[in-house]
Formats: sequence, C-alpha cells, structure tokens
Amino acid sequence: MTEAEFEAKWVEDKPVYDAWGRFVVQEICKSIEENRKNLSTFLKLPAKHRLKDRKSLIDKAFYRAGKDYKDPYNDIEDKVGARFVVLVIEDIELICDIIKSSPLWTFDACKHFHEDKERSPLLFTYQSVHFVLRPQKRFTYDEIVIPKDVPCEVQIRTLLQHAHAELTHDAIYKAKTAIEPRVHRTVAKSMALIETTDDFFSEVTQQLNQGPIDKLDIISKLDALYYSFTGIKAETQKSILTILDEFQELVDDELIEKIEYFVKSNPIVPEIIQSKYTESAVYKQSTVLFIYWMLKRKRRTLLNNWPLDRQLLVPLANDLGVSTSDG
Repeated sequence: MTEAEFEAKWVEDKPVYDAWGRFVVQEICKSIEENRKNLSTFLKLPAKHRLKDRKSLIDKAFYRAGKDYKDPYNDIEDKVGARFVVLVIEDIELICDIIKSSPLWTFDACKHFHEDKERSPLLFTYQSVHFVLRPQKRFTYDEIVIPKDVPCEVQIRTLLQHAHAELTHDAIYKAKTAIEPRVHRTVAKSMALIETTDDFFSEVTQQLNQGPIDKLDIISKLDALYYSFTGIKAETQKSILTILDEFQELVDDELIEKIEYFVKSNPIVPEIIQSKYTESAVYKQSTVLFIYWMLKRKRRTLLNNWPLDRQLLVPLANDLGVSTSDG
C-alpha cells in the first residue's frame, strides 16, 4: 500500500473509527456509573476518544524507526484510542473488569503493568494498561455501519502514571535522537517513585474503606430506602459522611432494617420529606431518615455528638414533635 492509498483509505474510514471510539467511551462510562461510581469524581480527566492525526499516522506507518509493518493500515491498532485516568490502581481493575466482561466487543490485552512487573521485577518503566477492542459483531451506531475488524485502543492509567507518561513518554518513545543513559536512569527513578506512591495511595484507600459504612454499603441502602418511601432520588452530599462517621458505633447490619421499621411506623415522615423537599438540602438527602430515627430512638446520643450546626436539627425535631434542648 502506498502513502497515497493509505491516506485515501483513512479519509474514507475516519467516520467509522470516530463512531467506534465514541461508542466504546460511552459504554465504558455507562458501566462505571452502573457500578455506582460518580463519573465526574471517579475519572480524574474526562474520558474522550481521539482519532490519530493523519501526519502522525503516516509517519508511524512508513517512517517510524523499529516499525516494520507488513500491512501498515491494519497492523496499526491505535488509529482511534481512548484514555481513562483514575486515582488508584484498584480503580484501574474496575475498568479492566468492565472491558473483559462486556459482550459488546472482543479484546486483546496488549499491556498490563502487573504482568510487566512479573516478567521484569527490577525494571521500572512506563506503566499503563492497554486493550484493543473490536466489535463483537457488525452493527450500526449513529447511522454509521461499524464492521467487526475496527480496533480501538483503550489505555487505563492512574493519575500519577498519566503525569509520568505526559512528561516523558512522547519525548523518549518518539525521540528522533539517541537519549543519554542518565536521562533513562532519571525516568526509571521517577517511575519507581510513582509506583511506590501508587501503592501508598492504594493502601490508604483500602484502610478508609474498611469501616462499617462502606462494608455494609449503608449509603446506597439509605438512598434506596429514601427512594422507596418518597419516590424521589436522593441527592446525597458529603454531609452524610460527616454524620454517619460521627455515629459509626450505631452502624451495624441491622441499622437499615431498624430505620425502615421506624419509617413504616411513622408514615408521616415520607409525607414531610415530600412537602419540604425544596425548603432545605437536608430533606433531599437520604441521611434525613437516619436523623429522624435518631431523634426518636437515640435523641440523647444525637444531641451530645451532633457534628454540624444544632439549628439544622430544629425543623426536623419539630416535624416529629420532639425537642432539641438538653433537658
């Protein structure tokens, strides 16, 4: 295939690759949200697909040192790519699981830093997880027919890995001149530091998630309970974590059942929430059910240890006809 033929085919196929990349990003993001992750906080950079620049593509196909493609057009698998940047390594594994379990595509795991470490335990180098995804079957998306053989490269990195790649990968991997050994040494040292820091981040995350609130999935269960009683989706904010953390000794595997029984015994509670929903943010959060329960069942504990402004409790106490005074 000549350069002219290569370029002509790329111009013809670009809409197909664009649609496939857009579809891949859409489906992975949808699955992340289905795993109860907030996309805007789980992903540290917005997930987008990108088409390879025409000049870069031709350079890689015909002129890149060390590349000897027999069929350059089909051998190059990153004509369209997508990148997912997360905070910790555990988050990478979630996206890997999503990719591996999807019936929408076939996948080739091109690179995984865990496997790299097993093969070369003393080597500290560029880290990322790479997959090449192809449609499981021919299909139409946004009025564009996407055949089975269209590849999309997906890269998954932690934020630190991404910073390292942005700073060094293009400069070294695509360098047109020889890189001095001391530069390679410095890059390897920085990668060792990044790997160590990623491990520390993972350790901290695991420790933070070891409490009963996370183990028992209390927030999601409270959200579900709130919706079942009010028909409204809770707008859970960080304040719920402050309140639940303060009363963590009350969180056990019977808590949700106790709150559910309390609300069923006090049917006015959902009616109050619905009527006052627009008055205050506290009525929009599922933690309001926990507060109501404590006002009735653990009032002294609630008043003695309430972590926020006491005035926030006054309207809720009035709703139930109880007092917020210490007497």
